[in-house]
Amino acid sequence: MAHTIKNIAVALVTATAIAGTAHAGGFDRGTADTDILYEDGDFVSRSSFTYVSPTLNITTFGGASTGEVAPDYVIPNFAMKVQATDNVACAGTYTTPFGGSTDYTGTTLGTDSDALATTQQEFVTNELGLTCAYQIDAGKGRVSLLGGVFVQHLDFTQDVLAGTARLNLSDMGYGYRLGAAYEIPEIALRAQVMYRSAVTVDATGTFDSLVAPVVINPAAFGLATFPRSVEAKVQSGIAPGWLAFGSVKWTQWSVFDVLEYQAFAAPVNSTLNFFWRDGWTVTGGIARRFNDTFAASASLTWDRGVGTGHDLQNRDVWSVAVGTSVTPTERFEIRAGAGVSFFGAASQDFTTDGIGNPIASPGFKTSEAGTAIGGSLSAKIKF
Repeated sequence: MAHTIKNIAVALVTATAIAGTAHAGGFDRGTADTDILYEDGDFVSRSSFTYVSPTLNITTFGGASTGEVAPDYVIPNFAMKVQATDNVACAGTYTTPFGGSTDYTGTTLGTDSDALATTQQEFVTNELGLTCAYQIDAGKGRVSLLGGVFVQHLDFTQDVLAGTARLNLSDMGYGYRLGAAYEIPEIALRAQVMYRSAVTVDATGTFDSLVAPVVINPAAFGLATFPRSVEAKVQSGIAPGWLAFGSVKWTQWSVFDVLEYQAFAAPVNSTLNFFWRDGWTVTGGIARRFNDTFAASASLTWDRGVGTGHDLQNRDVWSVAVGTSVTPTERFEIRAGAGVSFFGAASQDFTTDGIGNPIASPGFKTSEAGTAIGGSLSAKIKF
């Protein structure tokens, strides 16, 4: 029974990785795969790709109808663990923790300065991290103390002035994560808490004309803070071949009030106004290992909307996900999963004046209820 239950968890990451497909908690995307530190083996490598296709239709924009504005995207996730000693393991990780993309072609972005007509905007953060675990035997189980550092790189682009100019910003920041866990492998029990620090973005870049006469690389800058978070996760075997799991995550999105930026070619301070509240994400699920080769899991996630009326993030999201794991040999595993998220209608009740100050404008921008679907595929190899 111990061997069977212990390995049920291999299907869990696939199921829960899909759960945040709709970005209810702000701009959350991937999470560093530090769970690889608990895998058996001196060397373990795991790679995954998650494809997400959201449907977000803006139905009114200042009285005019628009259409779908949320493009599809991909979340990569790579991790490699090395067991340095009997008590110390370290893992290198890569993912894209935050990201967002919208296409407002033919409209004016309500959260921006009214003087700028925004057609498209996109940003993505890339995170490279190193996390280590020091493991101590404790009775029937063991305690793990975790700590690590990461570097986060931001790329932001925004096409403005009706698509005739482009703002490019980039920055590199540093952060850390700290955590602790307790495990009893015999019953597949693991309880973990992990803290991820905030990262301040002090980005610089260029403001380029996309039409003649071309203005080459006038300077630009931007300033914002990406939030810190705390996540608690627990799993335990509940019967032969069965495992239950759950997690609660708090993300301090309230620090993400405005993104201030300025392009010296058009010297007016502009802002993207968010004024979010903190986010909460709660997940629960169950997994079943049918034999040494095949396992499956299912999960349900609630993600509290973080918006306060300055954008369309003021709605909760419910997500359902399923995952499977196939282990043809002891050293190789394939995972696959799929999920769907459901979110309700929303409205933006604030716009800005000419210098970026929020002013009430009920019903300025509204959107329909929508969905996001996602699929994930991953592979693991160990020695």
